[in-house]
Amino acid sequence: MTGSSERTGVGAYRAGSAVAVLTSFLTVWTTIVRDDGNGMSFFLLILAAMTGAFAAWFRPAGMARTMLGVAIMQALLAVAIATAPVVARMPGASFKALLFGGVFAVLWLVSATCFRAAALTEPSRPGSADRR
Repeated sequence: MTGSSERTGVGAYRAGSAVAVLTSFLTVWTTIVRDDGNGMSFFLLILAAMTGAFAAWFRPAGMARTMLGVAIMQALLAVAIATAPVVARMPGASFKALLFGGVFAVLWLVSATCFRAAALTEPSRPGSADRR
């Protein structure tokens, strides 16, 4: 491995971590600000991201899969909230829920992409079960 690709992998990993932490912080912050009763669901998304990170031993390929899974969970949660009967009574609430969920799903996907880039520069170890 060359030094340049090694630095690229480290930079991509750091960028993925930074985007994941920023997304988690923004999720907590917007959940506290909105206080609309859906907060527990969003905190569980962050818990899923942390659990996946630990399960992947913080390796880039596993982190990429974890962030992809969290992005899918975020999108599904947005659809569930947008189609809830309570939300249907409020004008524009469905659109706001989908927009909120979509923006945060994209942030999780950006993090997954950065981790994927880091995984592609990581040297493969003999006997490693970590698929790419």
